[in-house]
Amino acid sequence: MINAFVWHWLLTFLPYMLACLVVLTGPPLSGRARIVELGLLLGGALLLRLMLLPIPPVLSPDAWRYLWDARVTLLGYSPYVYAPGDPHFIHLRDFIFANSRYRNVPTLYPPGAQLFFLVSYLLAPSNLTVLKAIFVGCDWLTCVVLAWLLSRRGKDGGLCVLYAWCPLPIVEFAIQGHVDAPAVLLTLLTLLAAGHASPRGRAVTGSLLGMATLVRLYPALLLLAIARRRDWLLVLVWVLTLVAGYLPYLILGQGQLLSPFESYAGSYTPNAGLPQQLSHWLALHTSLSPALLHWLEEGLIGAIMGGTVVTVLWLRWRHHIAGETAALLLISALFAVSAHIFPWYTTVLIPLAALLLTCSESKLGLGRPIAFWAWYFACTTPLAYFFMYERDWTLYYALVYWPPLLGLTLATALSLYRCVRK
Repeated sequence: MINAFVWHWLLTFLPYMLACLVVLTGPPLSGRARIVELGLLLGGALLLRLMLLPIPPVLSPDAWRYLWDARVTLLGYSPYVYAPGDPHFIHLRDFIFANSRYRNVPTLYPPGAQLFFLVSYLLAPSNLTVLKAIFVGCDWLTCVVLAWLLSRRGKDGGLCVLYAWCPLPIVEFAIQGHVDAPAVLLTLLTLLAAGHASPRGRAVTGSLLGMATLVRLYPALLLLAIARRRDWLLVLVWVLTLVAGYLPYLILGQGQLLSPFESYAGSYTPNAGLPQQLSHWLALHTSLSPALLHWLEEGLIGAIMGGTVVTVLWLRWRHHIAGETAALLLISALFAVSAHIFPWYTTVLIPLAALLLTCSESKLGLGRPIAFWAWYFACTTPLAYFFMYERDWTLYYALVYWPPLLGLTLATALSLYRCVRK
């Protein structure tokens, strides 16, 4: 059943790519035609999401756990301390408990995500459709903000079709109900606010970045992408927002909060990042000791992330890249080394890629290749559903990871060659 659903899902990428091709190759519209085009794109995006909203989750039961977390929080228990299988909750076991997974592990979702769960539960207890509707609303607003950002950058607002009509966020948010939808929205709002240099603008940017980090942890990397020299107000507001989000759960859990995140970071699934996969391959085909393999894995993670951070900071200091470029590079590097990469994680790459796909902003001219391969990576990650119960993920990595790596390597080599020849 799952494979049949995924096959039908993948087929929807064909008309999507055709729509993207029409927008990318056609001249930008102006005047009334531009308004009509944006209305059709955004209206179609909303219709596609609303059509799928009543369908229950098919590929992932995560949304059921969201409702469970909200329920126990409203009862005065910390979801970071008590797992669903705790004896305290025997009387609460119903269809939500039955559909939840990882019942013996406390929640992994940060306080900002918990806020969305609570709002949904207060509006309609135990109603998954209402929770998904909130996420769909956030997702559609992402389409609107992306069109606005594109227009402010002097680009064709119609390029929002890359995200608005993409089957990946449509299915992962409207059907599966993943909490990444508000994280993507808040990430784009942070980039939108980052252009304001006034004290109020920096405070708003720090607040939005803090809220994004409270929903998903990866937006914290945007601090390196948007912070300016001596941007103390932004950093201060960001920190205060994080403290305000975590403090209630720290009090509720009597000081217990981070242990679930630590256990999550210490494990990885078969669709882990490249250093983990290399370590796993070497363990199967060589006699290297586990300690050496672990050291190699950690070293690669540090080298990739450290190298990316240093490169981004240097390029920003030299004014060669904008905030969205830096954000795309940093988040892509994190995903490349992450212990867990599920398809819905990569939705954030698509709007960032849309902001870069029509320009080559740096002297190296790597804007377009980076954007294209980030978009490619995100759109091919649904292939992971075919391998969820397989031990050998070689074909998946050959289709999803290696083309972007080889493509970016070739693009970088060509760019450096052109710079040397000038």
